[in-house]
Amino acid sequence: MDASIIVPLTGDPDRALRMLEALAGLPEEPQHEVVLVDDASPDLGPLLARVAGDVTVVRLPERVGSAGAVRAGLERASGRVHVVLAEGTLVHPAALTALIDALADDRIAAVTTGARHPTAARAVAWAAGTPRLHVPDAPDDGIVAALCCALAARGPVVAVPLAIAVDTASPVADHVPRARSAPGTAIEVSVVIPTLDAAADRVRACVRALQRHTDAPHELIVIDNGAPPQGFTDPVNAALRAARGDYLVVCNDDVLVDPGWWPPLRATLDSGGEDAPAVVFPRTVDSAMREDFAAWCFAFPRETLTGFAAAPGEFLHPELRVWFQDTDLLARLRAAARPPRLVPESTIRHGLSETVASPDPVLRAWIDAQIVRDRARFEQLHGAGVPGAAC
Repeated sequence: MDASIIVPLTGDPDRALRMLEALAGLPEEPQHEVVLVDDASPDLGPLLARVAGDVTVVRLPERVGSAGAVRAGLERASGRVHVVLAEGTLVHPAALTALIDALADDRIAAVTTGARHPTAARAVAWAAGTPRLHVPDAPDDGIVAALCCALAARGPVVAVPLAIAVDTASPVADHVPRARSAPGTAIEVSVVIPTLDAAADRVRACVRALQRHTDAPHELIVIDNGAPPQGFTDPVNAALRAARGDYLVVCNDDVLVDPGWWPPLRATLDSGGEDAPAVVFPRTVDSAMREDFAAWCFAFPRETLTGFAAAPGEFLHPELRVWFQDTDLLARLRAAARPPRLVPESTIRHGLSETVASPDPVLRAWIDAQIVRDRARFEQLHGAGVPGAAC
């Protein structure tokens, strides 16, 4: 095997598909294998199932970042040359040959695709062998630069102009909301996104999906509740007080909305009649789903914000800071004979409990202790054994 191409993936099926289509355009020679490392993404299952057999797929059980994904991919690599692509890279059909040919110069430690400087490249390649390369920890968008720096300790790292690779990301598609409104236009929907780390890759993926797939005039309110720890409820309530939309959505930062997610939710809220729901929620695909109330993404009109508030200005119960606030809301809606309604025509993908996951041991300990306190307060309010309560 001439080369192993290691590709870390964190999500965004459209972007991953474009990347794989470009890799499929590589000629058979030099012989190569593609190792896809799924870094516990919530939405790549169908795509990876389609390509299984044509490529090697490594599925990681939890997020480890691109550096950890590259380490896992190198464990499965068998080629004489290792190539690491930054996520979302389109490679030219001639790029692999150009990289391998450049490595024929024994004085060169590594080569990269064309760039003004190797650390700005989209891919890096080096000869496999001993000593084995230590993959340094690095931000997801800096993995190629970090590998270049590590390889530079062995010798020159040279950019190869004929090895063309570009980013799949389009500034328009990925960073500009599709619904651009004139100044002063009323906001239809406000989306509140609580997070422990506003700079995390999963937050960027969540925001990117919302921007791509929300056609209505909207605002996104990202609120960081990690330092100092504030829990989930207080930041969400604060964001809801600041929201300006006629409709409101609470969306965990590990959720990716699908195209067309919003119109069915609004249509159901606007259905009218005595049984009109106060809260609606989409169907979760490719992961666990709660039929009674999947509270990692739910929508409601402004009337619900005031009519079902736990206290003045506090939509979620302020004494349930991390856990059980969704079950408390579910209990209050059931008591009013207006339980949340599933809208199966609207679909999302969910990472499952990543919103309250943290590698920080102090923050993790605070969260765990607060969950115990929240459970005790919830049982004071509603008793034990409430249907839908977390175990």
